Amino acid sequence: MHITPMLSKVLEPDSIAVIGASSNREKWGYRILDNILSGGYSGAVYPVNPNEDAVLGLRCYPSVLDIPHRVDLGIIAVPAEIVPAVLKACGRKDARGVVIVSAGFSEVGNRELENKVRDIARDYEMRMIGPNTFGFINTHLNLNASIIPQMPETGGISFVTQSGTFGLALVDWAASQQMGLHLVLGVGNKADVDDSDILAYLSPDRHTKTIMMYIEGIKRGRRFIDVASRIRKPVIALKTGRSRAGSKAALSHTGSLAGTDRIYDGAFKQAGVIRAGTIEELFDSALALSITPPAGCGIGIISNGGGAAILAADLCEDLGLNLPDMSERTVRMLKGVLPAIATPANPLDTAGYASYKMFRDVTDIMLSDPGIHALLVIYVHAEMVDPCLPAEAVIDASERCDKPVLTSWIGGKDIGTAVKLLEENRIPNYPLPERAVVALNNLVRYKRISQKR
Repeated sequence: MHITPMLSKVLEPDSIAVIGASSNREKWGYRILDNILSGGYSGAVYPVNPNEDAVLGLRCYPSVLDIPHRVDLGIIAVPAEIVPAVLKACGRKDARGVVIVSAGFSEVGNRELENKVRDIARDYEMRMIGPNTFGFINTHLNLNASIIPQMPETGGISFVTQSGTFGLALVDWAASQQMGLHLVLGVGNKADVDDSDILAYLSPDRHTKTIMMYIEGIKRGRRFIDVASRIRKPVIALKTGRSRAGSKAALSHTGSLAGTDRIYDGAFKQAGVIRAGTIEELFDSALALSITPPAGCGIGIISNGGGAAILAADLCEDLGLNLPDMSERTVRMLKGVLPAIATPANPLDTAGYASYKMFRDVTDIMLSDPGIHALLVIYVHAEMVDPCLPAEAVIDASERCDKPVLTSWIGGKDIGTAVKLLEENRIPNYPLPERAVVALNNLVRYKRISQKR
């Protein structure tokens, strides 16, 4: 079976049947249909429910078999015990795939029912996502085939998760960061389509630049390693269930056997997958990996506050990142622009000066140093300075250089406009320098991974 062509009809459908569509706003069938229609999807949409004549202004069909047109995808939101009959109808309709939102399968111990629906899907050669999934979003099709209430901005990050809560959190976080997403997909219990299948689909996908994953357990470890090791784009994963309690929770959440954590560590390293330790690291690193090139190990730091620069330098050392001494030429040039009380060193403290010219000059000069492969610029807000001026300086300087530039603007509500300015100009910004350093570290890790491939 060819994974990518089959999944393209599921994740890029020309027609969708929402089975379990409802006029009751409290039901998933209503929310999913409403999200599809309000998102601007241009394909054909068919509500299916034997107890409704029309839903949201569309004719409602008693069965998917009554739809007089082709159906690529069936989205199923009915009670678990009805799913097998609905699935058979989708198979007889020659649907190419289904997304089962319904819960009540292996996550509650009902493996027999889950195996039954898996076997039905395979008998009809349909790909099946779920059960127990929130659905998926494909922003490039304006398709919100999920229970997530908002459509994120279009971008290059695709997110694969076993947790519906994480899907909701990511979309909210992405909106707040003006970070663009392509595909957001909940794999649920992974009775058929699993992480490896989605990676195989995303590998050649032209819209996907970076892949984020939340994993509770992997069923086909060898295939996962094989597929992930062939991908020529960053993959960053958060694997939970390290502890005994966490592993037990993963089993009850999606029916996933979490496995020995050290095995996953080895598998990720072998596959070239960057493992994140926290949600924060997952999101922050994906942001950097999606909009900046990977980085060599030589890190430069600029700040108008010495304390923040020292903090960032300490963490760089803890993570094994190198803060190289700058060349004699770089030091000489910095002496020509810095105030007399500032020392031209790495990390660089501008002694409180944060004018446009100061930040533009020092950023230009440090980026020109051959030993510096990536730059972290930290601004600590003081009331007498317009925080937009140093932000504009960094934006202007970074446009003339292909080295990664990350920023950390530190302050309260007064820096909001400056932060928005950085985000709009595709400069990854973080509220704390520690978060920026962790993201930088993963840019370096990915550089090493890509050089080995």
